[in-house]
Amino acid sequence: MFSVVLAAAVAFVVTVGLGSTFIAFLQSRKFGQFVREEGPQTHLIKAGTPTMGGVVMLMGLVAALLVVARANAATFATLLLVAVVAGIGLYDDWQKISKKRPEGLSARYKFGLLTLAVVLADVLSVYYVGVTQTVLVPYFDLSLVLGPGIVGLALFSGFLLLVIAGTTNAVNLTDGLDGLAAGAGALALLAYTAIAFLERQYDVAIICGAMVGAIIGFLWYNSHPADVFMGDTGSLAIGGVLAAAAVLTKTELLLPVIGGLFVLEALSVMIQVAVFKLTGKRVFKMAPIHHHFEFLGWEENKVVVRFWIVQAAFSAFGFFLYYLFLYNAVG
Repeated sequence: MFSVVLAAAVAFVVTVGLGSTFIAFLQSRKFGQFVREEGPQTHLIKAGTPTMGGVVMLMGLVAALLVVARANAATFATLLLVAVVAGIGLYDDWQKISKKRPEGLSARYKFGLLTLAVVLADVLSVYYVGVTQTVLVPYFDLSLVLGPGIVGLALFSGFLLLVIAGTTNAVNLTDGLDGLAAGAGALALLAYTAIAFLERQYDVAIICGAMVGAIIGFLWYNSHPADVFMGDTGSLAIGGVLAAAAVLTKTELLLPVIGGLFVLEALSVMIQVAVFKLTGKRVFKMAPIHHHFEFLGWEENKVVVRFWIVQAAFSAFGFFLYYLFLYNAVG
């Protein structure tokens, strides 16, 4: 427990300490955010706010792990996955900045890169970390075995693709208001810190705790009105840590509950697109759903805080389900 708290503290201090210098660097290079004109008019003032702030969050994470974490396969595999997905996000952010438009990589190209990341994660987790090719269904006390052999590895890879790509994209969609995705990510990762600790996966607990500390340090600058945005670099990194924690603790089917807010945000986009294509009508005033509430007249801070409360409830309920179905079963 001391190591987890120390990791969070180091990540927080480093992120806060480097934040102002990094923001000044971004401003000097004019690495600013481009805002969609069809969005809420109150967002137009955000144009030019420095982006790619997720880099400083990752600096805090790495610094904490250098001080606290043990050098083993689980730590290395998790960091490598996070580095790859964050690298995809960084490239996406750079495309937006260099082309001076709010659209970055195409969805197809980003999905292709994420697929390569998943294959890497699959090989590392199965052959080096020792993750079993099974999916636990806690509500029914079932264990689905996706293996062994090439077919099993392919099935498990497909499952990991759903977990990793789904999580990273859901967090990315949530990142539309100052502090929303960061705060929600910290709440979800707090639940996974506790789960990893109870599972005696102390390396995972340290990584999750360090990421929570880095996120809180980033919120020092990302709270409304934000001095910097995390960009896809940060949102994909948060999603990567969440997905890795779920896979390593074998709680992949609890992830949609623990990260419930991210699921709602992604579903709102899917529903909006599907209904509009079928009927030409919109279910929400704008998707993702946090923008819907802005168009209803909610102030940005009110949306963020209330969504944090919803996410806190999801995280608590997810942890309750874990304790009820998995921890007690093992114990």
